[in-house]
Amino acid sequence: MRGREPEWHIVGRLLSAAEQGGGGTLLIEGEPGTGKTLLLAEAAAQASRRGFALATGSGERPWPEPPGTCAVDRLRVRLSRDAAGRPVLVGLDDLQRADTATLAALRALHRDLGSRQVVWLLSRSVTTARSPCPATRAEEGAENLFRFLENHGATRLGLRPLPDDVVAAVAADVLGAMPDPDLLTFAACADGNPFLLVELLTGLREENAVEIRDGQALLRPAAEIRDGRALPRPAAEIGGRALLGPPDHDGAGGSPRGRCPAEDPPAPPERVRAFVRSSLGALSREARQFVEVAAVLGRRFSPEDTGELLGTTAAALLPAVEEALDAGLVLVAGDTLEFRHELVWLAVVADLPTPMRHALHHQIGRAMLDRGGSAVRAAGHLLEGTRPGDARTLAGLDHAVAEVLATSPDAAADLAVQAVDLSDLADPCRLARVVTAVEATAEAGRLAEAERLARSAAASPVPASIAAVVRCALCGILFLAGRPAEAVAVAEAALGEPTLPARRRDRATLGLLYGLASLPDQRRAEREASRILADADQHADADRRGEAVVVGATAVLATVRWDSGHLAEGLRLAQEAVHRTRAGSAPRGRPRRPASGVYPRLALASMLTGVRRLDEARARLKEAAEEAGALGHGAWAAGPAVLSARVELVAGHLEEAAALARRAARLSEATGAHLFGPAADAVLATVALRQGDLRAAEGHAEACRTRWACDGGTFGGWCAIATAQVAEARDGPAAAVERLGALYGEVGERPRVLAAEPAASPWLVRVALAAGDRSSARLAVAAAESLAGRAPGLTVVTVAAAHARGLLEGDPEALAPAAEKAADPWGRASAAEDLGVALAAAGDRQGCVRSLDHALAGYDEAGSARDAARLRRRLRRMGVRHRHWATTERPVTGWASLTDTERAVSLLVAQGWTNRRVADQMFISVHTVAFHLRQIFRKLDIGSRVELTRLVLEQHHEDPLPGRQE
Repeated sequence: MRGREPEWHIVGRLLSAAEQGGGGTLLIEGEPGTGKTLLLAEAAAQASRRGFALATGSGERPWPEPPGTCAVDRLRVRLSRDAAGRPVLVGLDDLQRADTATLAALRALHRDLGSRQVVWLLSRSVTTARSPCPATRAEEGAENLFRFLENHGATRLGLRPLPDDVVAAVAADVLGAMPDPDLLTFAACADGNPFLLVELLTGLREENAVEIRDGQALLRPAAEIRDGRALPRPAAEIGGRALLGPPDHDGAGGSPRGRCPAEDPPAPPERVRAFVRSSLGALSREARQFVEVAAVLGRRFSPEDTGELLGTTAAALLPAVEEALDAGLVLVAGDTLEFRHELVWLAVVADLPTPMRHALHHQIGRAMLDRGGSAVRAAGHLLEGTRPGDARTLAGLDHAVAEVLATSPDAAADLAVQAVDLSDLADPCRLARVVTAVEATAEAGRLAEAERLARSAAASPVPASIAAVVRCALCGILFLAGRPAEAVAVAEAALGEPTLPARRRDRATLGLLYGLASLPDQRRAEREASRILADADQHADADRRGEAVVVGATAVLATVRWDSGHLAEGLRLAQEAVHRTRAGSAPRGRPRRPASGVYPRLALASMLTGVRRLDEARARLKEAAEEAGALGHGAWAAGPAVLSARVELVAGHLEEAAALARRAARLSEATGAHLFGPAADAVLATVALRQGDLRAAEGHAEACRTRWACDGGTFGGWCAIATAQVAEARDGPAAAVERLGALYGEVGERPRVLAAEPAASPWLVRVALAAGDRSSARLAVAAAESLAGRAPGLTVVTVAAAHARGLLEGDPEALAPAAEKAADPWGRASAAEDLGVALAAAGDRQGCVRSLDHALAGYDEAGSARDAARLRRRLRRMGVRHRHWATTERPVTGWASLTDTERAVSLLVAQGWTNRRVADQMFISVHTVAFHLRQIFRKLDIGSRVELTRLVLEQHHEDPLPGRQE
């Protein structure tokens, strides 16, 4: 009785009422297989155990009826005799099959025996799950009886489909283990019908389609099951991706819910298919043909489409439709018909001979094309039924790709790749299909697949014009993949072809510009962008066909000017580029391709973040994400995510920054857009470092260095600073200065690092002074002041320059404004700490403590636990102590009993660190480390570092935040 506990509770109440002299009537209805018969049987068994007299039967023959005996009189006599002072249960099933006379007699009997101790349980099957009204004439009599009894006090109870949690519980009961998500997805095809669900699960178990592993039931791939029968691919899905969402009556096919596993699931098991075959066998030949042909159209279909395939009219189909409705195989769904159960639909399709199924799909696709319907909806059927080299079918696929590319590149990519696979090598249209497949997969964010297609095409003997077109797409792929030098070379080769069409020439030009802007030497990028803009000014009244190139050139010039230290000009140009994308927007409903506004918005958002106009940056990033998402440009999706992570990092929202950076890293990896991966690693490294998790910071910094393709662009500046800060934390300031290499000598002439992070100059000065390299510190100060001189109106730059100068000279008066005016919490705290150190050196202990307290509050606001721990140590050494622990309910023993500080110590010790190194990293004393180790050993009931290391490795958890001591 899984999932029927509420219904069983109602039955129990009626039985109890009858035992106390009362009675009642329960009217049970539901579609076939919902458990009505089981509920009646369980009720009869329970009533029998409790001493009830029983009278049970079905609608076809409710009770034995010898010739010449009135059914009502016989049952009245039987109930009078059997009752004899004890309650009675009357259970009648399948009343939808009862004839009119039987139903009338039952009504009379119920009226005559209404005052007795009788519990009436009457059930009927309904063929509609969407309306309380009967769907067929066969149910009308039972419905009239139920309505009459309900009006006279009976309770009507509808058995609903089993909810998801009960489906999972039933699966565990049948299979002996909890089902995995794929298996649950397949089980959901039963639509919560208990009979179909149990048949499916039992069949899967019988056919060895389920594997029990580690206490979980896993669905085996079709190839591993007996004859390897696979579920026929829904016609609305290509490569496991839905074309345009839920199909409609036009015949896109597939499951409206899209719930069947995408990775080669097995066909419905034989016992399910046998049940469906028996249901079809009870139909007339015409009705069975109607059901089988309709199944190929999809779970949802229209009578008109089915009639067209059968060569008849919808009117002529009416008897077959009514028969299928009466049998409960289909139901009315708005203006269309729909198979009642997804599993039944799949079984019908799976049982069709493969050649016939393919032929029907081909016929459906051709019919849709011939009548001028959606080529996309026809495409799914064409792919199911086409044969390689079928020119007419391939032309239909070409039409479908063109129709969907502007709004759904991912679906277009699937269709385009399939079209290439189905094209003969000698087909003159094949090369054009290859180009389309390359462009569609690239725009869909499947860069590795797009590059493979492009490389394969370029390696084959193709005309120069086609090779150039392929290179146009390839240069953009290489740029997003984080390989700008290759992108530039490929773009130059494409632009060298004189016959290149204007639209694709624009694409290659953008790839060239973006690639040049990301290289260490940006002088050529500046020349090319300036030339394009000058040419556009000379032809201002000409065709605006190359507007995307003008926007791109403006954004690239903005980036170059920003990176060269002309921040105000760079910001102005970036704003102009974004403004031009808005002015040149396509009409509503007809989005541009490619996403020409994403790059300018990303560039502007990065600059706004640098000058700490964070709300404006968030607004531009939202626009960029919406444009990339609306057009399906998956490869650009990581850009808004990683820049949003940077915004939240600056704002001091470390958890939000880390979540966004992880999302950006996942998107970068999934799409192949490795341009953004190192920037995500840089954010994650900085977050981990500030939180005191040096191990994680080292891992992210190493990933950043490994994936960092070049030292150009804004992202290169972030990577340089982040990796150097981790090196300082791990190996000291000299290691950081060494990692920065020649940057100190170049930062004055090429201030890209300071442009990427204008507030970085104080850190560059501080780490150089700590390493004893005063000359490098002076170079950093000079570069910061030069940058401030070029942007006198940008507070973040002027404050950073004053901060750097104050550090170099140990001047409290120069440091004080920075402690008040720095534009972000971490920057203010850092300046306040430096001011405190300078005041201490000047002998102002009171001012020092006040400033350090201010810094400590700032680090806490910014979530920088590591900096806060370091500052507390400094204050402790000055004799100032702050209470900074919190009471937390913890177990007495075990890993969960450890405090955050104890966990941090455990993690560092497990890496082989000595007590001294742990103390230095956590800014506590060696004695404190030893104390924490003793507590750890006691709580974990261990006696050695080896045992501690083993336990740490067994814990799969996020590292804690050292410095937040209890």
